[in-house]
Amino acid sequence: MANTLGYHYVKSCYGLWLPGDDRGSWSEKWDEQIGFTEPHALHPGDPVRHRMAEERMRHPKVRLSSEMLDAVAAAIAECIANSAGGLAVVAAAIEPTHLHALIPYSGRDIDKTAKWLADQTTKAVHARTPHSGPVWCKGKWCSYVFDESHWENTRQYIERHNVRHGRTARPYSFLL
Repeated sequence: MANTLGYHYVKSCYGLWLPGDDRGSWSEKWDEQIGFTEPHALHPGDPVRHRMAEERMRHPKVRLSSEMLDAVAAAIAECIANSAGGLAVVAAAIEPTHLHALIPYSGRDIDKTAKWLADQTTKAVHARTPHSGPVWCKGKWCSYVFDESHWENTRQYIERHNVRHGRTARPYSFLL
């Protein structure tokens, strides 16, 4: 049995990756107008589903400003400090449209940890910027990492996001 080394956690900003998106989307819901969407499967782009999802949005799409990016980074650092050693982040990229974090296994429930991070970063954005309303989409992407090569490839992938945007590979002081 393989041991979990950690998780690649990805959180998208509100309204930027909707059901029916051309990049594909995940859905686990019955829709009265479209019907059942098979759960746990990547679905191809669907312009009708995408239009319906846009029409259902109650807030404008969110792109993180520089001020909001700083608030998210500070909140993650605070979460790590407040976790008493239960949360660490090895690699992170916080971008205007989404964030990536490579989180080592700690024995804590990753779903609860992901929810806590989303809640705390949202509170920080609301407290430190003029933004109100949602910051993140409802769901998340969280893949489990079981082997060293996958871990290393994921770390490099996340660090390339930072370099691509003119930052150092490891721009955050909270990184392990």
